[in-house]
Amino acid sequence: MNTEDPNSPPAPPEQKPTGELDDQGSISPVGGNPVAPLTGTPDRTHAALLFILICGTLLAADLWTKSAAFEFLDVSIFTTPSGFPAVTRSPIHVLFPGCALEAALNLGAFNGWFAWAPWLLIGVSLLALPLCFFWATFRSSNYLFVIALALISSGAAGNLYDRWVIGGVRDFIRWSVKWGNTEYVWPNFNLADSHIVIGVAIVMVLEWRKPEISEATHP
Repeated sequence: MNTEDPNSPPAPPEQKPTGELDDQGSISPVGGNPVAPLTGTPDRTHAALLFILICGTLLAADLWTKSAAFEFLDVSIFTTPSGFPAVTRSPIHVLFPGCALEAALNLGAFNGWFAWAPWLLIGVSLLALPLCFFWATFRSSNYLFVIALALISSGAAGNLYDRWVIGGVRDFIRWSVKWGNTEYVWPNFNLADSHIVIGVAIVMVLEWRKPEISEATHP
């Protein structure tokens, strides 16, 4: 015997935990293919705010560590008779084996490249900053890409400040590897250089995983 009240509302369709179609042809909101927050597509406002926050914070950290390291090592920057900036002789303060603090002034890019064209390096940095902001705000497909561009921009801005104000980039991190009686020293660098390298690495990984991320965000 059917004891159901004919005036009672119909029971809602059964939801399946896998996101599959139920018996009524509706898709269950439970389950499915979740999208990781960092690979989700940001809106323009959130992307711009995230970019500015990360870039500004890392830029402040870079400039502060440069000044603090040079002050700790008790070195100063002066102008040579030929008109180029230079730094007084720096001690090497070992933090742990293979890592030390040593002040240096780089008039070029990596390992002194393009030291003969400082205005070229300044121009590249001035061009990169607005391009990174535009791309992060209007063309980013996920939050990780915004973070990567903010890292690159903070590094470019930190070294741009040094080139524009001082005439060279302040480096203070010294990495080395000792093999036998020979010590192999990597060119000194700073936090800005690290930010650029990390940002570029993230962009490369994202491009490599682009099909996988696209499938996750647009199932």
